[in-house]
Amino acid sequence: MEIDRKTLKALSADTRLDILKSLGKRRKTPSELSKELHLAPSTVVEHLNKLEKAELVRKEETGHKWIYYALTKKGLSLVRPKVPTQFIIVLGLTIFVVIVGFSYYYMYNYTNLAAGRPDTFSIPSTEGTAQPFEESRISEEESKVIEPPTAVTGGAANMTNVTNMTNTTIG
Repeated sequence: MEIDRKTLKALSADTRLDILKSLGKRRKTPSELSKELHLAPSTVVEHLNKLEKAELVRKEETGHKWIYYALTKKGLSLVRPKVPTQFIIVLGLTIFVVIVGFSYYYMYNYTNLAAGRPDTFSIPSTEGTAQPFEESRISEEESKVIEPPTAVTGGAANMTNVTNMTNTTIG
């Protein structure tokens, strides 16, 4: 849509912009617009005439005593601009590709971990070359759990025994 000098002049007043926005909802009579915008009916008609000369609104006579004003295609495109279909398609495809890429990345990495193949991951070493990830193994002696004494009676004497026992077992 081209915006010419007449259109720019017509859009220069806030009242005319308000009229266009109001007519974007439905067609209205000048008296409806004057009540809605809190303006005198003659002022609204004057603004409507300027908008009509700029081909943003059109007069619709119904055969009765009422005259309605509605937006033209040009006026409608100003109030509700169309987003190009190509833009929507490209945006949708971009979002789809990003989502598929992230989901593939995470599924691939988490599937390898769940399958017990952590060697597919690499951890950088101090030399800067990648080393395969190795699982640390705990020996059977390290995995034995030290069990606490089952019954503690006798106060301070037994507490010393517990302390001595843990020191000898661990250390």
